[in-house]
Amino acid sequence: MKITLKELLKKIEKDKKEHSCVVILDELTDVHNVGAIIRSSVAAGADAIVVGKHNQAPINETVMRTSANTVGMIPIIEMNVNDAIRTLKDYKYWVHGLFMQGGSTLWSSDLTGKVAIVVGSEGEGINDLTKKLCDFSLSIPMDKKVESLNASVSAAIALYERLRQISK
Repeated sequence: MKITLKELLKKIEKDKKEHSCVVILDELTDVHNVGAIIRSSVAAGADAIVVGKHNQAPINETVMRTSANTVGMIPIIEMNVNDAIRTLKDYKYWVHGLFMQGGSTLWSSDLTGKVAIVVGSEGEGINDLTKKLCDFSLSIPMDKKVESLNASVSAAIALYERLRQISK
């Protein structure tokens, strides 16, 4: 089922959903990461995934396999990432960007209510303009010997921290 972001957000408002989550993929090019993030998003109860129009892995056979065929279980909306963030803010969503370093630790952040989680590309992270549009920067605490985690692992950790918080 094709749906626009605005249509989805209007439906969430109409349903008076207290906790909502949209995952935004900012130029992820690895189809395995995209598939794994789709699977984690469905498992953790996210409402939709926004994928950018440019420099983004296609939703193909490999994504379908990696997602364990969960692709059809969640709206995947293709649009400009920064436009999506602006639209989400119009609907009172707080936008959290996952950063390798800096910002608040994931454990000290409030991921309840209406949130969007932005996951950056495997090599470059989140684009500079997109970073500026984020309300919060989140980092996952880890040993200093490790620079970063895989994009799909980071997304899953953030999604499950959100789920833990809303399940209290």
